[in-house]
Amino acid sequence: MLFLTFWPVLLLVIFEVAISYWSLSTINTQSTATHNQQLQDLAVVQQAALFSQDIGGVHQKVSEAINQAQDAKLSEVKLYILHTEVVDTLALLGEQVDSLVNSELLREVNHGSVLRLQQAFEGYRRFIIMATDIIAIDPNVAQDYVQQAQVNFVQFSVYIQRITYLLSQRAQVRTEQEFASQQQFFYGVVVAGLVGLSSVLLIILVISGLISRKILHIADALSIVANMQDNKKIALPHIEKMQATDGGEFGRIAGALLGFRDAVARRKQAEAEAFQLAFYDPLTQLPNRRLLLERLQLSLSMSTRNKQLGALLYFDLDNFKAINDAQGHQTGDLVLVELAERLGKWAEGTDHIARAGGDEFVVTLESLGMDKAQAASRAEQAAESLREVLNKPYKIHDTRYFSSPSIGVVLFGESEDSVDELLKQAETAMYSAKSNGRNQMRFYDPLMQQVILERARIESELRDAIVNNQLQLFYQVQVDQSGRASGAEALIRWHHPEKGLVSPAEFIPIAEETGQIVAMGEWVLITACQQLSRWQQQSETAHLTLSVNVSARQFKEQGFVQQLADIISQSAIRPQYLKIELTESTILDNVEDAIEKMKQLRQLSVKFSLDDFGTGYSSLQYLKRLPLDQIKIDQSFVRDIVDDPDDAIIVQTIIAMSHALGIEVIAEGVETPEQAALLAQKGCGFYQGYYFGKPSPIHEFDKALSKF
Repeated sequence: MLFLTFWPVLLLVIFEVAISYWSLSTINTQSTATHNQQLQDLAVVQQAALFSQDIGGVHQKVSEAINQAQDAKLSEVKLYILHTEVVDTLALLGEQVDSLVNSELLREVNHGSVLRLQQAFEGYRRFIIMATDIIAIDPNVAQDYVQQAQVNFVQFSVYIQRITYLLSQRAQVRTEQEFASQQQFFYGVVVAGLVGLSSVLLIILVISGLISRKILHIADALSIVANMQDNKKIALPHIEKMQATDGGEFGRIAGALLGFRDAVARRKQAEAEAFQLAFYDPLTQLPNRRLLLERLQLSLSMSTRNKQLGALLYFDLDNFKAINDAQGHQTGDLVLVELAERLGKWAEGTDHIARAGGDEFVVTLESLGMDKAQAASRAEQAAESLREVLNKPYKIHDTRYFSSPSIGVVLFGESEDSVDELLKQAETAMYSAKSNGRNQMRFYDPLMQQVILERARIESELRDAIVNNQLQLFYQVQVDQSGRASGAEALIRWHHPEKGLVSPAEFIPIAEETGQIVAMGEWVLITACQQLSRWQQQSETAHLTLSVNVSARQFKEQGFVQQLADIISQSAIRPQYLKIELTESTILDNVEDAIEKMKQLRQLSVKFSLDDFGTGYSSLQYLKRLPLDQIKIDQSFVRDIVDDPDDAIIVQTIIAMSHALGIEVIAEGVETPEQAALLAQKGCGFYQGYYFGKPSPIHEFDKALSKF
């Protein structure tokens, strides 16, 4: 009885155990198969994401090598190592891509996308290897190959994204199918097990629900990661919790999924960095010239379509080279960074700004109106506002630096000018602003092009003038307080075969810019020393000194000291009667180097005069260190000394300061007896100007000496 009573219960228990065992075995088999498929999908997706990351690393190395090659910093050893690394890395990746492409899993998902993935990788490998092959020969061509490789890299990334998306879709469909299958199975178990199996079925349903929710969380996470648009790490709280609490398959799946998420984020970051390197200046973070050209082309198209005029502002910093030379390129870079910050605040995100190169920047203004006069007025207001912002001092490491902009402006929207032509016109206007005193704004005018052509013609003819002996020295007398001739200044003149006598103001600036001033200056020194030698051979002129202007470019030449020593030796002069005139800007460009050269020449007994004193940034701090014999008061102060009390005070201060330092003073531009008398009254010892004599050829000068 007890057995009969126990048997149904035992049978029911056995039946329930059997049903439970069979149910759980079936569920485990299905779940294991699904999990394995999910893991395979995740492994494929993670491997594809790592491809993009590795390719991004190769791309960045090649881009950095091109930049080094353009700066002449890439050695052959580095290039060989780079080429070997790139070829080996891409060969390994190629084998992995082929393995991935030939896998049944990807062929099942989308065979067409897989083949295009392989083609995109092969295209990238071909162009990037071509780029490394030609870096040393032509970095610019290598850059073009890198751009072609970039296109294939983008295609590769797109196909990776497509495959990832298809895998996530398949995972979601598989999950839904499994969920439906399990529901049908459980409904059958409920019918077969009747009421006695309800408790077992309830437990199974609870477990299945938990598993299903985890699978749904995984599927949702796959979909979210596959559709990531930026490089920010997306929070997946359910997956993170699953990894922390589940030590089984779901925990491993969750870990793999989080690793895949991080790999996608790194790939997005690499793509963003590659775009930044291609289109933005690494120092100022402003758009570079390439992006400027694209945006400017778009602005031109919009201006034509909307019939609205726009303007291009092209500017650079005046005397920026002086900051670099005196304080180092690191300080110059910090000035450019602060300038970029000011530009960003000034533009307020509404205008296009870019760094064209060096210390040159471009601002594009759009929608200035249909009327040309109104558009020009608005462009001028913007340029003046920009000039005011950039004129403020730059504070770098507790030191204030001053630099002003020269701005060229050109309107666009009326003509069919290309982007390159507009940039040339704006640059031409900028150089016009520089030649007119700097810290100014100038609109482009077609006449400027004629000026540029004229400058080019003068440059060419000036080269012929040096070769064909068309240059001549004029001499202007210098006298002391007693009216006795103490010396002269040698002044260069150009006898043009067609124009006649050409003013130095026309050709000296061009000679400075083109570097011809070096050869011209050497000729002046040789000719002047030969004349000084002739004077020293005659008793009545042996006491005369001869002042020779030396340009900044000539003085900075490495061999200038030796060159002058050779000229002195060859002309056999007494060098204490030779006086070298230097401007303040020449010395201030590199004070220490200037002082060293002056000391070396002083050992030869050569004397020095500081020309145009008072017009620059005169400072006792450097003045007392310079081995000067004479200071020349600029004619701009002498001109109005009789009528302008301010000029009179400035002149008196210069004279007093020079006497305190033991330096003699000469005033240039003396044209009236009143000026001479007032200068003498204030203690000036020497004079030069039309009142005493105009610059003249040597034969006229020698005749005029008799009256002194």
